[in-house]
Amino acid sequence: MENTDNTLREMQEQMQQLRDKLNDQKIINERMMQKSFNQTAGRLRFKANLPILFAVAAMLMAPSLIKSCVSEYFVIFTWILMLVCIVATILTNRHIPSKDKDLVTAAEELTRFKKIHAEWIKFAIPMLIIWVGFLVWDVLRNWEFDRIAAIFFLAGVGAGIILGGVVGLKMRRDQLNAADELLEQIEELRRDA
Repeated sequence: MENTDNTLREMQEQMQQLRDKLNDQKIINERMMQKSFNQTAGRLRFKANLPILFAVAAMLMAPSLIKSCVSEYFVIFTWILMLVCIVATILTNRHIPSKDKDLVTAAEELTRFKKIHAEWIKFAIPMLIIWVGFLVWDVLRNWEFDRIAAIFFLAGVGAGIILGGVVGLKMRRDQLNAADELLEQIEELRRDA
């Protein structure tokens, strides 16, 4: 009888040790997942803020074109368009979750970020077409420099738009992929919680 009690006690102690180890392992896993979540969110935040940098650069460079080929109206239009883009980007990026949010709220905010970010192209493409049309019209009506220079300038603008479009679409894809990765991590955290 005493032998059975000792065996039972040993088994209970072993079970408790196993439970303790599992709890320690769960805490370590949760910390690792939280760290990974924070790193992914930080990477997404960085990528999502890059367009602001490009918009500010465009605003700073636009006035230098006044002396050569564009009017002040085009520069003002560019500034307004870039300000709208900056404000929209800031408002969209508010939905990237921070580490102090609960998982349900973080998932909802991130889903909202993805939706707004995905829909943004419906505004960006028409605005880009209007901006390019205004630029071509402004350059062609302003013949203070020779026709060859105007053609080369517009060819450079075209190459810049193509390159910018490729970079912009890659950045957009990277941001949406990072958002998907973050949503997966949130789902894992919710399952483990």
